[in-house]
Amino acid sequence: MAYTLFESGRTGPSQNIGGSSDYHIDSKFSTSLGAEKARRMFEEKVKRYNSLGRNVEFSNEGVAGSIYDMSLADEKRALLFDKAQRAHAARDGWYALDYYAPKQGFDRHHQSAEGAPIFAIGLNDGRRETGIGGDYGFHSLMYDNSGQLIAQVGHGDDRFPTSTKEIALQPASSQASVPLDYSDMSAAQLNSEYDKMRMAGDAFKAREEGMKMHKAFFNKR
Repeated sequence: MAYTLFESGRTGPSQNIGGSSDYHIDSKFSTSLGAEKARRMFEEKVKRYNSLGRNVEFSNEGVAGSIYDMSLADEKRALLFDKAQRAHAARDGWYALDYYAPKQGFDRHHQSAEGAPIFAIGLNDGRRETGIGGDYGFHSLMYDNSGQLIAQVGHGDDRFPTSTKEIALQPASSQASVPLDYSDMSAAQLNSEYDKMRMAGDAFKAREEGMKMHKAFFNKR
């Protein structure tokens, strides 16, 4: 099954995400997909977070503090997915999950969970609709090619809606990036690289790398 991933805003404080807990993310997958397909779609989001140096950490009672670890055996990941969706308040017709996306090495209470990117996933031949409101903040609704709503993600900060083009999906084995040597880059190259990080939605990484770029550039002069 081929999927399409989109950036769907960023996490925010309760008053800007339609209520509920600050900086959390709510994903739902239609039970019409079946648990296996729903989990595979969710795992594409997890892979994206991992490629950005972030974890997916659940927050509902019963799974609070559990990290969705892609290195676990498939059957263990299936058990965790099921446990997490059961821990969410019942949503008829949906597998629903609440989680945070802090930087690796920190838990969901760390400031890196603030302003974290949110991702929406659908099928390649489907379509996406975005909106704000309905106690769901900025959100994305994902439909299949027959017009059936199959997935949604919400509680994005209503001050920062995004409608980006699709994000290329990569195998987990190819997601590790090679650190760049900023000292060998021109001002134009540094600006371009910084813009790419900001567009990827990782505000904290962009801020950290921006400082490294600044130091590298001015230390040469």
